[in-house]
Amino acid sequence: MRALSSFLLLFYNQALGLSPTSVSFVISAILVFDAICDPAVGHVSDRFRSRWGRRHPFMYASALPLSVAFFLLWNPPTGWSDTAVLWWLFACLLVVRFTDTLFELPSVALAPELIDDYDGRTLIVNLRIFFRTIAGLFVTIVGLQIFLRPNADGSGGATSPEGYLGFSLTMATTMFLVIVVSAAATHRFIPFLRRPAAIETRPSSFWRDTRGILSNRSALVMLGVGMLQSVAGGTKAGLDLYFGLYFWELSQSQLSVLATLSALGALVGALAVGFVGKRFGKRDGTILCYGLGLINGVLPIALRLLDLMPANGTQSLFAILAIEAFLLGALYVMSAVLMNSMLADVVEDVAVTTGQRSEGLLFSADQFFTKAVSGIGVMVSGWLLSVIAFPRDAQPGAIAGDMIHRLGLLYVPAVAGLTAIAVGLLFFYRIDRERHHENLARLRAAEAMTTG
Repeated sequence: MRALSSFLLLFYNQALGLSPTSVSFVISAILVFDAICDPAVGHVSDRFRSRWGRRHPFMYASALPLSVAFFLLWNPPTGWSDTAVLWWLFACLLVVRFTDTLFELPSVALAPELIDDYDGRTLIVNLRIFFRTIAGLFVTIVGLQIFLRPNADGSGGATSPEGYLGFSLTMATTMFLVIVVSAAATHRFIPFLRRPAAIETRPSSFWRDTRGILSNRSALVMLGVGMLQSVAGGTKAGLDLYFGLYFWELSQSQLSVLATLSALGALVGALAVGFVGKRFGKRDGTILCYGLGLINGVLPIALRLLDLMPANGTQSLFAILAIEAFLLGALYVMSAVLMNSMLADVVEDVAVTTGQRSEGLLFSADQFFTKAVSGIGVMVSGWLLSVIAFPRDAQPGAIAGDMIHRLGLLYVPAVAGLTAIAVGLLFFYRIDRERHHENLARLRAAEAMTTG
């Protein structure tokens, strides 16, 4: 959820005045709890039987409680102590994360069920990632330019609580409609989806299916890469607005322009990812995108630390950041699409050795590890702010230069190191086009023997 990663720490820290360490700790604790719930939800949805199939009952059930809890998250009662507000954050975020899992896991598990073609699977994942990215950028643009826009006298803005009522109500309503519409759009495919055998869901079957996934090397590679990227991404997301407002001293209008350019980049990435996947293969294409993304993401900050970037407020600086934003959108979409498509290909690779298709459990395992460690990323972002003693109610342009310099000095090696290790792990992934086709042939042969 882009609103949580972009605004939640800023809202509770700067708008409400809570300690960044306390807020990031609560967010991290909820992420760990959410991660623990994911495998259970994925396993149950793999083996769930109903007239609406395995996935759709969970998707429909998530819409109302998720949207209500999301609205309440941004509207804590006034006059409460900091401790009470932290408990409010804990309770609301707990419901938001759990109900989001009820929608996200079953919906993402539909992709390998709807299509098993090597390149066709990349296309369907591409559509999902593209629209998810655009929706996230839409949240940022609408937030900064409409609801959280500064007033003419300098009051308001993303660091003030006054705009978050309209923002949260709009986003909660949109969230409800999107969930219902997306679930209804795939409802007609339910009769054609795979139905699980009438096997009782027991703890023993959960652990057996989990062992099957964890014994697959390519699955372990994808889980490891997801973990490392989640820590790096959680750190980056928690500090994006801090860097934009305080490090580069951009206005919220300029930040909205950068978000728009990222959306355009995402469109280009969505159009180009099919070519990249066919030309280089999914694994090598992902390595290429991650490598370029690493350079693109940290180079401007590193150059500023070396005093090699144009001064804040200059058009040349904004032009460089605009190029970075555009490339970031393109590279993010391509790497995310290829990663998700690679993970979907693991489904058949695991099924060949275990005889059980566990789409939900596999994707939940990925989310389990990424969410569990993404909390580390959130904590890192809060810890970095505490280490440099970043003040509450800080105004852009009023932060000491050495403080901002220290933030960049800590940020660059952390994010760059994690991403570099993730790229190295990808070389151990072994499912290419030929192996995927072999897996499909073996599964169809086994299916034919069973039905025959």
